[in-house]
Amino acid sequence: MEDKKVIRLSPLNNLVFSCIFQSEEKSGQAMLEFLNAILVHVGEEPIEEIISMMSEYPLISESVGQKYGRLDVRVRAKSGRIFDIEVQIEKDYVNERSFFYGGKLVTNEFESGLTYDKMPPVRVINIVDFYIREDHQNVVEPVIMVYENAREEQATDVFKMYHIQMPAFRKNHKTLASVKDNLFLTWLYLLDQGYKSSEEMEELAAMTDGMLNFAKQYNIAINDPLLVRRYQMDQDAKREEAFRMSLAETKGFKRGEEKGFNRGKEDGFRLGKEDGFRLGKEDGFRLGKEDGRKDAHFEDARRMKADGLDPKLIARYTGLSESEILNL
Repeated sequence: MEDKKVIRLSPLNNLVFSCIFQSEEKSGQAMLEFLNAILVHVGEEPIEEIISMMSEYPLISESVGQKYGRLDVRVRAKSGRIFDIEVQIEKDYVNERSFFYGGKLVTNEFESGLTYDKMPPVRVINIVDFYIREDHQNVVEPVIMVYENAREEQATDVFKMYHIQMPAFRKNHKTLASVKDNLFLTWLYLLDQGYKSSEEMEELAAMTDGMLNFAKQYNIAINDPLLVRRYQMDQDAKREEAFRMSLAETKGFKRGEEKGFNRGKEDGFRLGKEDGFRLGKEDGFRLGKEDGRKDAHFEDARRMKADGLDPKLIARYTGLSESEILNL
């Protein structure tokens, strides 16, 4: 009898991440250690205890095939701090979306009758597979509120975002040996590479209680047929989305190229063949990009609308009209 083939699922897939960190009871030790590794790395006080932790995975597992908006893990510490940890897959408006959901978290947790000085500090932690800004290639890119004319002076400590940029991590840390002296980097390696090898997973699991807890929950996840099915559907959807985006850009470029060619012919008759060719090429490229971008904005608007965002807010972020959004 052949051994059952082990299907390895990336922990950095938002479904898998949420499944592993389902609850404080199941994976609280792993989350506590991972979260504290992040906090120490960014210079914040670690937390002593998690009193509640919730993932959206159990709700989604009851409706396989249904469209979902976002997956995250929400953690409340004994000290009162609240954390929203998420694997972000979309770069567009990531700061705006994080601010929107983080702001809702602040207001939802702000109990009636409390004064503003008692507002719970909220930290939004995004694990992203892209650079937030190409000129800032640190592993962690923090976003805080500061006074405009005094950029070093923080306006409030109530809300902060931390983007963990995985491309920056991979650039300088390609082996397990390169991260062993730093718990934060070791956790990133576990999430990004450690699961690919049984030998490395075993070595990592022997390092700390939190990583052992993670390894146990990961093993449960990859043997969950419902999750495996949803993971495969999710991967198929991402491939289909990438194809649609590529097709939209190609169609937009082609339409722009045709418009640019016609414009170039007209201008070429007046300015000469050489200038006409140059103008046609430039306009084709510009118009192609514009058409491609508009098609992409329609895709963004559809996803935001599915997430329940107000059409006015979607219009502000995408540049589309409210009527265009309502007709999607």
